[in-house]
Amino acid sequence: KSNTVFYEMPTSLMNARMKDIYVDDNARVELLKYIKSFMKEFPNKKGIYLSGSFGSGKSYIINAVLNELSRKGYTSVSIYYPTLLKKLKDSFNNKNESFEQMFNELLNSDLLLIDDIGAETVTSWNRDEVLGTILQYRMQESLPTFFTSNLSLKELEVHLAGNDSEGKIKARRIIERIKYLTDNITMIAENRRKWG
Repeated sequence: KSNTVFYEMPTSLMNARMKDIYVDDNARVELLKYIKSFMKEFPNKKGIYLSGSFGSGKSYIINAVLNELSRKGYTSVSIYYPTLLKKLKDSFNNKNESFEQMFNELLNSDLLLIDDIGAETVTSWNRDEVLGTILQYRMQESLPTFFTSNLSLKELEVHLAGNDSEGKIKARRIIERIKYLTDNITMIAENRRKWG
């Protein structure tokens, strides 16, 4: 556990384990094959941009991978992206929380999961200063990075662009970095979240 940092992630994901992944779902075959080869080839394989339907287990599966590798001594950071941005912003005014410390963990961890990208409200600060900087650094250092989203890469690009022409160019740059860091997998599976 000491190798894993979670920001705003539920306990179920903190405790996610490979052996608990539900495998009897054809929608998961491509992803599970990729993860098997990722574990074998780590750290010499790209991360994943995993898009797909709500409640299909995207976050659980990726966190299980991170938890497994952190037990082998690698450092990992798993963040719920929309809340992390708020936490980073709040850390400017909070003496107990260091923006620099949090940001360095995101930059330097052996593995990083940016969970639910595309659910945030986009500003030029969080797109260019936060996300752009993280991706540029991890790209230069060849550090495996994972994303989960309900948006395809094309939809994410539109989301990140906002309403101005400069935003379109900056969004394209972010998408190119994501493509460099990841292989794109879509998983449209049954909603496994149980209510009540």
